[in-house]
Amino acid sequence: MRFHALPILTTLLSLTFNPLPTSASLPANITADLGQYLSPGAQIVLPGSSNFPFYDERWSDGGRPIYGPVVVVATEKDVSVSVKYANAHKVPFLATTAGHGTWWGLAAFDGGLVIYMRNLNKLEVLPDGKSAIIGGGIIVDEVIHGLWPYGKQTTTGACNCVSVAGPALGGGHGYFQGQYGNLGDQVISARVVLASGEVVTADETRNADLYWALRGAGHNFGIVTEFRYRIHDIVEPTWAYEFLIFDHSKVEEIYTVSNEMMESQPPQAILWSTWVMNVTIDPVHPIVNYSIFYNGPYDKLREFTQPLHALKPLSSLSGTTPYPELTTLTGQQVGSVLCGYQGSVKEFPFDVVKYDVPGILKWWDIYSAGIKAEPALDKTFCLLEGYSWQAVQAVPAASTAFPHRQQRLLLSPVVTYDFTANTTLDDVATSWGEAMRAAGRGKFKPRSYVNYASGDETLQALYGYEPWRLARLRQLKKKYDPKGQFNFYAGIH
Repeated sequence: MRFHALPILTTLLSLTFNPLPTSASLPANITADLGQYLSPGAQIVLPGSSNFPFYDERWSDGGRPIYGPVVVVATEKDVSVSVKYANAHKVPFLATTAGHGTWWGLAAFDGGLVIYMRNLNKLEVLPDGKSAIIGGGIIVDEVIHGLWPYGKQTTTGACNCVSVAGPALGGGHGYFQGQYGNLGDQVISARVVLASGEVVTADETRNADLYWALRGAGHNFGIVTEFRYRIHDIVEPTWAYEFLIFDHSKVEEIYTVSNEMMESQPPQAILWSTWVMNVTIDPVHPIVNYSIFYNGPYDKLREFTQPLHALKPLSSLSGTTPYPELTTLTGQQVGSVLCGYQGSVKEFPFDVVKYDVPGILKWWDIYSAGIKAEPALDKTFCLLEGYSWQAVQAVPAASTAFPHRQQRLLLSPVVTYDFTANTTLDDVATSWGEAMRAAGRGKFKPRSYVNYASGDETLQALYGYEPWRLARLRQLKKKYDPKGQFNFYAGIH
């Protein structure tokens, strides 16, 4: 969009839209009205236009927000202007990049102004060789492949089509967290558009309280337009992998052995498993797909996984790959089925220190029974992620808002179904998911990774049980978002 006269722009940036509307609504001529203040690279996409479905697309229909006009921003100033414009017209706003959040409270967003961040995908390796500027709309694939030619890498999420900013604001898990820390631990500074539209920098010396909150509860405090982010030399470019398949009879042994393996799990190793129905292998029972990754030579991985092989898996597949190709092996590359539309998804995450094996067995039984009882839920799978934790736990627990540094396992039933074909499934899915979560958690207190959360978790489960944590977050919420404008996702109140 073209800039018009400088006095008009100055008026806008001082937030004196004139006249202010008397009702909460966006003007019909928003393309011209807001467009005159946006950068030449920005655009406004209206509901009903031919390209609106592209911007309205989300990974899941679960908690789908109803988009009003979409501002496809090209600069930080576009974000600030859009927030101020929404405020002046008394309508809510929502920033989005890849649209993977499954928090069901997002459905409360109904027709407001959407700020589409995807074009803020800058990646600039800085002269110090230890950090990079990454845009608030960049996705994992762009970071991995953008850094690799420089001989650099960093912690990102494990799926190439998700954003970096979204997961980082909730702490963020990834392959390198055992070596470098989680995503939030890589953040050196952030440029943030606040609820007022003001743009600030947050780091250890400027707005240090906001910097603390952004790394673990950041969805509540602003829109990040860019990070200065830690990057690391590629010491070992190769990742070894093994994919093992077990039948239902081995569940107790698998997770007993997994607990034992975790005691000596090196920083380079990841232990993942998923439970799925695969009727070509077993037409009656779910199976366990167990994936092990190791940043190093295969013989090191094979030595580590010997206890799993002793359980005699049905099949195994192994090999090595350079890191940028790892997500292709896991089916999480850009353009993959897993990156595409999934229908309705409800996740029921819980973070624990180790597997409560009796609880795991109960979870398995509830999952298996539910799949058989309701065929419409047969795409549901269960995700059991065991990232390494050494560098995560090396960061002082009180230094960021991320509360789950002692919890080594990130577990979740992922209930998947087609809501449009059967509108009665929501309640069934919720009760089933809650039953699986309660069983699998066993003796452990409820704790949930906020980026997987479904919306019925307590604030303590999301942000920590230490009284000082929520007290501090609530104080900062009053300071930086007093009207709760960033409460559509895991809002603090």
